Amino acid sequence: MKTMFTFLVVVAIGIIITKNIEAQEVQFGLDFQIGAAQGEFKDQLDNRPGIGMGGMAGYRFGQLPVMFGIDLGFMNFGKETRDEPLSSTIPDLRVEVENSYNLFHGDLLFRLMPAEMAIRPYIDGLFGLNYFFTETVLRERGGDEDIIRDTNFKDTSLSYGLGAGVQFRIYSYDGSNDENGSSLPYTVHINLLSRYMVGREAEYLREGSIIRENGNVTYDVIQSTTDLLYFKLGLIVSF
Repeated sequence: MKTMFTFLVVVAIGIIITKNIEAQEVQFGLDFQIGAAQGEFKDQLDNRPGIGMGGMAGYRFGQLPVMFGIDLGFMNFGKETRDEPLSSTIPDLRVEVENSYNLFHGDLLFRLMPAEMAIRPYIDGLFGLNYFFTETVLRERGGDEDIIRDTNFKDTSLSYGLGAGVQFRIYSYDGSNDENGSSLPYTVHINLLSRYMVGREAEYLREGSIIRENGNVTYDVIQSTTDLLYFKLGLIVSF
């Protein structure tokens, strides 16, 4: 997740640097998101929601009400934690083992949105990828520092969809107080958004899919379509 946000920051800085060339506006945002599985995906996950964080960077050309950008996010669909001996020969030294079932999504964003105003509705179109992965982490009991981390199952599928949202302006700075004239005007918005993403078939694991018997591990792999209904709440900064 740190890599995702670092990438967004780099993109945003690059966009801001080139803003005066031809763009009227750039946006950079972070949000809290909940994903409600739909259809076959919902049945396989027993209606368990995904919870995570996301971000976007967008670039609006000239006077057109059109923005292009990227939208990235991470969600977790469940965790299992247990105490285990470090090895069969050292049963008195125990560690914490955690399995997490995750989704990372990356999408190209096409947004229809009017010029800056106090209440600003918009419509999104998206196309991208869903990356499902299950991780196992070993750490000290009661600690939060990972000792070993491994991805033990992963798959990727295409996704595409539509969304709608609204931005509420909560702060605006026009740069007039900057004596050096080096500050960019900017506006801060609260962002509310929902979108439906159609996910093609993928293989993934869920809670209970990792089966441990007699020192061996097997995976109960699930395959289904991966449609998701997203709800997002976050902050958007426009330059």
